[in-house]
Amino acid sequence: MATNNVLSIDEVREGDVCVVALKGRIDSTNADDVKTRLGRLITAGEKAVVVDMSQLLYLTSLGFRALVIAARDAERAAAKFALCGVTGHVRDLFDMGGMLDVFTIHSSRQEAVAHNAAGA
Repeated sequence: MATNNVLSIDEVREGDVCVVALKGRIDSTNADDVKTRLGRLITAGEKAVVVDMSQLLYLTSLGFRALVIAARDAERAAAKFALCGVTGHVRDLFDMGGMLDVFTIHSSRQEAVAHNAAGA
């Protein structure tokens, strides 16, 4: 039963962009982990954060809240914040929640990194 709520959060640096890959599901049991992880990166001075959601299966309103807070914190810190790989069911959830226009969303990780690199 616990495996249904598994979320992995992986970070990798691509040039001067920090890519955070989310895999699994974001729900009430782990949304704070996402919020904390993204908040730490921005507080630590990351100037460009891309959240790769291509392997995310589902997110609840708390998942959306974590992303909104991270985007707001990035804006306050003059950092770039974008999402990529928002497809399938997750994209439907973004659409239903009216969240597609709230975030900068790129179709691919490569595009997101290119658009958020220093000087881009």
